[in-house]
Amino acid sequence: MAIDAFAGTTPVFLPEQFFVGRLDGWAVVESLIGGLLKRATITAHGELDADTDTVVLTETYTFDDGHSDTLRWTIHKLGEGQYTGHENRLEGEATGEQAGCAFHWTYTRDTPQGDGKSFKLNFDDWLYAIDDRACIVRGSAGRAGIPFATAHVTYRKL
Repeated sequence: MAIDAFAGTTPVFLPEQFFVGRLDGWAVVESLIGGLLKRATITAHGELDADTDTVVLTETYTFDDGHSDTLRWTIHKLGEGQYTGHENRLEGEATGEQAGCAFHWTYTRDTPQGDGKSFKLNFDDWLYAIDDRACIVRGSAGRAGIPFATAHVTYRKL
């Protein structure tokens, strides 16, 4: 998909607006053949530094096996429709692009697992605004450019 295909769609998804305040979320992760791998609840809180167009977002995933993963994002708007992001477990930085109701976000992250191991995974996430309080994410995770799992995530602003 090309981000330009979403130009003019509404409601407009802007990370610097949507991720400010408290959010709840839910996730399921499926294998490529459709088997359920894990489920999670998500709590998140973001704050905007309007002077620098930067959102600081902390989100915690609590998985059904009991382990959790907390991400502390710094998301910076570079210009119209262009974003960059940092998080302490990233390899390099995340890059994002926005048009209309969609936001496309890619990054590589060392991701802790329930068994105590950690895997470096490539993420390719598409976020879609449903209204001003909800978005749905379809993300893929893989290694060496080969996806092996799909995540379906829903966020709700509180």
